[in-house]
Amino acid sequence: MPDTAEHRADMYRVALERRKAGKPSWEHKINLRDVFHRDDLTFEQKRDAIVRRIRATTWFKQYDEFDDLPAFVEELAGTEDNAEFNAVWSEIYDVADADRVWIETR
Repeated sequence: MPDTAEHRADMYRVALERRKAGKPSWEHKINLRDVFHRDDLTFEQKRDAIVRRIRATTWFKQYDEFDDLPAFVEELAGTEDNAEFNAVWSEIYDVADADRVWIETR
């Protein structure tokens, strides 16, 4: 699910349809704000806290272990630096977007 204009337009349409049906734009929300911007945590501590929180969500638990989201989260758990983390995070964020899961980081 690349971050393209078409993808963003598709996600906008999904959100619009949900609102028209009387539903909120986002099905679930995950607050990671307190972890993402903690300068007192090492990269590994932040990464591990983020992975734990995602794995604890009902969103994550609805997936089969062989689906994309669990594979991406497993890959995220093994990242060794910010560049690797950001590449995998982008994939997780796209899945969240399609599933209407708001991941709050700011």
